[in-house]
Amino acid sequence: MSWYLVQNPDVVRSGKDPILHYIRHGVAESRNPSPNFDNEYYLKKYPDVAVASMNPLDHYIRFGKIEGRSTRRAPGTNAGDIQRPATYVPRSSEERPAALRARLIAFYLPQFHPIPENDAFWGKGFTEWTNVTRAVPQFDGHYQPRLPGDLGFYDLRVKDIQKEQIEIAIQYGISGFCFHFYWFNGRRLLEMPITQFVENDAHEMGFCINWANEPWGRRWDGRDQEVLIAQSHSPEDDLAFIEYVAGYFRDRRYIRVGGRPLLMIYRPGLFPSPAETAQRWRAYCREAGIGEIFLAYPQSFDMGDPAEFGFDAAVEFPPNLGRFPEISDSIPTLKSGFRGKIYDWAELLYRSRAYPQVPYTLFRGLCPSWDNTARRMEAAYILVNASPSRYGEWLANAVVDTSDRFADFDSRLIFINAWNEWAEGAYLEPDARYGYAYLQETRDVVSAPAAGKSTRSQSWRVLFVSHDAALGGAQASLLNIIEWLQRHTDLEIKVLCLEGGQRLEQFRRLVDTVLLSDVVSQTDTTAAKLACIKAWYGGEPDLVYCNSLATGRAHALLAELGRPILTHARELATSVARYVKDDMGDVVSHTQRFVACSRSVRDYLVSAHNIATGAIDVVPSAVPQAAIDQGHTEIQRLECRRLAGWPMDKAIVVGSGIGVPFRKGADLFIEVARILRARGVEDYHFYWLGSFPGREKDEALGTWSQQLEKLRADGLDEKVTFVGDVDDVRFYFRGADLFLLTSREEPFARVVLEAASSELPVICFAGSGGAPEFVEDDAGMIVEWADPVAMADATLKLIRDKPLRTKLGKQASAKARRHFSTDRVFPRLLSTMRKVAGKPPAVSIIVPNYNYARYLHERMDSILGQSFQDFELIILDDASTDDSRSILDYYAGVYGTRIIVSERNSGAPYPQWFKGIELARADLIWIAEADDVSDPAFLETLLPLFRDPSVKLAFCASKIINDRSEIVGDYPSSPYLTDLSNSKWKRSYQVSAEQEVNEGLGVTNTVINISAAVFRKFGITPDFVGYILSLPTSGDWHFILEAIRNGSVAYEAASLNHHRLHSDSVTSIITASHSEALLRTRQMIHQHVLQTYPTDLAIRLRMAEHVVQLWKQLFPGRPAEEMESLYSLSKLRELPARPPESRSPSA
Repeated sequence: MSWYLVQNPDVVRSGKDPILHYIRHGVAESRNPSPNFDNEYYLKKYPDVAVASMNPLDHYIRFGKIEGRSTRRAPGTNAGDIQRPATYVPRSSEERPAALRARLIAFYLPQFHPIPENDAFWGKGFTEWTNVTRAVPQFDGHYQPRLPGDLGFYDLRVKDIQKEQIEIAIQYGISGFCFHFYWFNGRRLLEMPITQFVENDAHEMGFCINWANEPWGRRWDGRDQEVLIAQSHSPEDDLAFIEYVAGYFRDRRYIRVGGRPLLMIYRPGLFPSPAETAQRWRAYCREAGIGEIFLAYPQSFDMGDPAEFGFDAAVEFPPNLGRFPEISDSIPTLKSGFRGKIYDWAELLYRSRAYPQVPYTLFRGLCPSWDNTARRMEAAYILVNASPSRYGEWLANAVVDTSDRFADFDSRLIFINAWNEWAEGAYLEPDARYGYAYLQETRDVVSAPAAGKSTRSQSWRVLFVSHDAALGGAQASLLNIIEWLQRHTDLEIKVLCLEGGQRLEQFRRLVDTVLLSDVVSQTDTTAAKLACIKAWYGGEPDLVYCNSLATGRAHALLAELGRPILTHARELATSVARYVKDDMGDVVSHTQRFVACSRSVRDYLVSAHNIATGAIDVVPSAVPQAAIDQGHTEIQRLECRRLAGWPMDKAIVVGSGIGVPFRKGADLFIEVARILRARGVEDYHFYWLGSFPGREKDEALGTWSQQLEKLRADGLDEKVTFVGDVDDVRFYFRGADLFLLTSREEPFARVVLEAASSELPVICFAGSGGAPEFVEDDAGMIVEWADPVAMADATLKLIRDKPLRTKLGKQASAKARRHFSTDRVFPRLLSTMRKVAGKPPAVSIIVPNYNYARYLHERMDSILGQSFQDFELIILDDASTDDSRSILDYYAGVYGTRIIVSERNSGAPYPQWFKGIELARADLIWIAEADDVSDPAFLETLLPLFRDPSVKLAFCASKIINDRSEIVGDYPSSPYLTDLSNSKWKRSYQVSAEQEVNEGLGVTNTVINISAAVFRKFGITPDFVGYILSLPTSGDWHFILEAIRNGSVAYEAASLNHHRLHSDSVTSIITASHSEALLRTRQMIHQHVLQTYPTDLAIRLRMAEHVVQLWKQLFPGRPAEEMESLYSLSKLRELPARPPESRSPSA
């Protein structure tokens, strides 16, 4: 063993026998016993050895040598020559995802390098691998030991290991590591991997820390009472801890939520007073210049509302997600000495299919698997039935849930337990059995165009161009636009930034984003630049969307792409003179259409640049719906104020803006405060959010530095505080009383909407831009332009009149929610984009209405609330005599909605159908009856089914609701369908039209409700229209039979449609008053089916059985022979029929 000693000098120093050291430690630490024997190679090449839990060298000596097994790779070969199990997924060659749907944070265990404390507690050289390799199976098929894959039994002292971990994590869509951090009254353990991570400045991966603030004991051995290192919490230790970890907070890569560093505490309940500890930490960080921090805890020992601890959020920490049934007794081959517990991992997956909701901020968590046999042996807790695909489904559910609850990408955190908890069987790192399977599932879900939902093919392509990626309103709005489009459309999106900025990484996390300078060189010819842009983009976009006039310097180049340019005008005269003066000619000449963020901007473009009014669409600024508070109590406001360190007994007045202090009116903000002080007002404090360069200068007012010097010289800094740049102004707004927009010129600042969303009344200047268009007389007060005295009067009025302030604030919030949310505004923007690109919508929605005013709001909200939003909306009112028209007027213009009102009632729904289809621009049609309701995922689910061009119609299961919207049944379990088949409509399928007809649709209308279906446009002739209109009933059935001809039908078993049955519904009216006509029409349609579709022999019998049953239902007690005059069974037998063709199997 001399070679072993030479290779491992630490063994020489320890004085241990090299053979014993190899047996006890060396193999677990990837130390080879000789140059001719490779442990990792042997275990990977012969998986049976790993399954048998044998030392590889021992196996070779006893069995492998006799069997002729090789001990190392032949020269010139590599790991690819090793035989992998069938479950093994190799590492992908793909680069990092271009965009992510959420931020996945993986818990990271640093215990993979020796430390003196572990040497003393567990034996020399102990690391996590020591436990991993000693695990043995506890029952047949038990996956133990779990052995590492490509990274091997690594030692984190080798820096290249962590570099490789970072590369793998980024490649597979992991946004950051959450390092478990060990602090015991100033004594820090296992910190080396964290400091090594931070010192490596070559990567941009995020990180945060989770303080494991409990005593260090022997819990994994089951000896809970034995404490190895005690933990003692005190106010002094609170401050010492936060002072130390604040150093990590300052790293540019530290994970933040809303700009606030995320600090995780494993067990906040162990603090004597968690809320006081949290308050201490917050105060320290504010004073130290860190700003506000974001406190969260994993729900392992502590549960419930984080506010009880003074924290901001909780994190799910599976498998600790509640109680699940133990299944140990169902494992027949358990070892006799096993005293642990076994559970079904799938219970965690099932829970994610209908997540329980809580009234506090909760981030979802997952564990790829769980099995702590390596630590607890026969006393282990084991979760069986985990798999990569099931984990992928769980993650998909978590991403969908997270995206639905958090509009802001930075708040979409999902935690994975863990990156490398090998002794607990909870890891993403590649192992010997599955390789990169779990990581591949991670990447597939988090980088998919619609995470957790059916992927749709991209319909058309948009290149967004931003003048930079700075902390400005235009950039924040563009991020909101992209997020909204990704969630609600098929668009393929990329972003070209002309300059960088603080939001660049945020753009890159969201979508494929490059800097212009990274793609082209200034010295390149125009042709070379275009070639480079096309090579990066992968061809040419259908639309170039310039996010501001400030992109003007690139307009001439972009115009050479030969694609239409849509320019979003977010500037007025001062900004144009400053940023676009020399390029405005290019903007005007190369832009096909403008979007103006306010009427003021539109009027400026018309008057100053001679742009035709008809070439400008006014689409106001907007903020995500989730950012609009649904009510704001005084207690919540005071709590936000306390967290911000603001006085409780004063009126808090806020302003906001960055970059250009005099356009933003920051000097006027100071002047208003000065006037109030001069009037003897003391109970106020002004806070400005944002910063300005001191060199910024106004000819009359001097530099900004001089303004601040004057502020301090006047002692006004006791009343006015400039907070500096903040990532999330909403946090501060929630603690304020009113908002001053002191801008001399402001196109339409989104900050106005953010303030209003927090129930702050807004005071602004008349003639300053778009803000007065929002404020009007119900959301604040408008005063004379640039008049600080008038603004001081209005400010004092609202400080003194709290009822008025509260009223205006609530009205401002309601207005923002109703008219200025992204869900309300961005569909209009999409409509303009589609118009300029010359693209039709993905689907046309036709809403026929007659006297359904009482149901219209619910119907329209269910349409406008669809998760898929690329549609046009056509509403056809058939001369209603109720209040329908006034309700429909409310929705006019939304989504480019067209509302067409008939002068006279047509007497049937079908004329409205045909009129709508004629008007529709899309190939796919959804007739959404005005009294029905749809699930938000209706379009999201059905539209992908049309990727198969043979699909002519797709429909879903329906629930039945009454006139009070109460669910009273469903069709799949109703006799209407179960009489035909007990199973057909219980699962999703796709079949040929012929098969659909023979299995039910040829007997009766199994679609039942047209609102449940989407169909392709088909040839509608005047004869077909005339025939449908001539039918006294069942026109929809005949319509569907024609729509699916020569194609296939897709069915989704999820109940995404709610069909309303009430006394005024068409179905009820027809059933009640046209019973005899119903039977006559049945015979006509059955005859049509037999003559049009190839049918089998059984369908006639099913038709006859159906008609007899219908006769008994409609005419109880009448003799059966009377039915012959309405529906002739003898005629049915005599009707000629087309012979059946070969049938497609069900999908």
